[in-house]
Amino acid sequence: MKLSNDDKTNRASQNTQFLNLSDGKINPPGVFSYPESVKSEEAQNIKKTCSRLFGYTPKERPEYARKMGMASWKGDTISDRALLAMEDRNQNPMEVIEVFLEKGISGIKDPSPEIEQLWEQVSTDPDWIDWTLLEHGAKVYRRYGVTGFQFQGISSIDSYRLESIGKTLMSTGQYADDTAFKRFLLTCNFWTEISEAGGMKLFAGGWKTALRVRLLHTLIRRSVFNNPSWDADKLGMPINQVGLLGAPLISSVMLGNLLKMLGYRPTDRDIDGLMHLWRYVSHIMGLEEGLFPESQEDGLQMIFDLFNLEKMTDNPEGIELGTSFLECFKPSSQARGFEKISRWIEYKTNIAQTLFFVSPATRKAINSPNPIFLGILYLLVSFPKNITIDFLRKTSPKFSDRYDQYASKRRRIWLKRQISEADLLYRPESKY
Repeated sequence: MKLSNDDKTNRASQNTQFLNLSDGKINPPGVFSYPESVKSEEAQNIKKTCSRLFGYTPKERPEYARKMGMASWKGDTISDRALLAMEDRNQNPMEVIEVFLEKGISGIKDPSPEIEQLWEQVSTDPDWIDWTLLEHGAKVYRRYGVTGFQFQGISSIDSYRLESIGKTLMSTGQYADDTAFKRFLLTCNFWTEISEAGGMKLFAGGWKTALRVRLLHTLIRRSVFNNPSWDADKLGMPINQVGLLGAPLISSVMLGNLLKMLGYRPTDRDIDGLMHLWRYVSHIMGLEEGLFPESQEDGLQMIFDLFNLEKMTDNPEGIELGTSFLECFKPSSQARGFEKISRWIEYKTNIAQTLFFVSPATRKAINSPNPIFLGILYLLVSFPKNITIDFLRKTSPKFSDRYDQYASKRRRIWLKRQISEADLLYRPESKY
């Protein structure tokens, strides 16, 4: 479709605003409320929980919080500029990225400086990478299997009540109602690919998947930003640097520490490995250097800070997201036999996990079923099994390797069983 001169002018203006949103900003976006949020009852409860479970009490860090608030103005500069350079050359981003993923920069005819910069970033090992520790972290991550997937989904529900996150996710149209389960499967496939043995090596499956998701984030970021309903002064940049940091922290620091409640017993090196894996995944996906925590204590502190950057609200988008996520696991009306039973078990398991990993205020806000009975039952069944497996995993290298093969295969089978419900290609819809 050929654009008129006025359309070209408007697009150029939008692109300039998009790329330079952080320029001249001296304060965080309007939604920033750390000085008030950190004094709230919810914040004090988080402090007590961290102290009781992990032996670390988070501190109030207003200067650091302000720094992260300012990071809310920034997207993924390298990827954003590369995408707009493709557009300026009338190139199809999806066609370019497929060549890019298969052949690298050598497959791109006359690449722009922006795409060359992107290639240099994703193809060059950072100075801090330790591949042995990363692969150990990937093996630990595989050990959590489908339970890990469920935890990562459930523990994100509180964050939906943060307006900057809830509004962004709802703007995609892929996280609520009947699309929620398909979106979750796509994310589970991403988690699977990035944690396979060797999966994050150059041109490996996880590396490619992470880059596809990065492109998708760029397309969504620009689409949401250009929507007149997006209030950038209040909410900052969609899928900003803070947002790029939140999910990896859930998948590493929170996963490794909070699932101890269910009997898992990772060592400090195990959690360090999880963090190293996700530090590198975040690097490939556009998180700027210096933002990812380098220790578990830093990670726990950072999670506390990020959750208090803005107040949790009962905004309609966040409530719908949380409700839809839980509801999407119910078996469909067409489900029969084993499939129906399996989906009911998964649904009840998710309800059980809300007892441990979703705040009472959020459970009430999304009208979640009472999880006490299911949660206690789930704990009684899961705890002895998980603590026994981890004891054997740590004392017998042979058992550890065999269980890794079993857990890896099981999560693949789980995905394959439901593969018809989602296209596992990371391609944005035409509306982007």
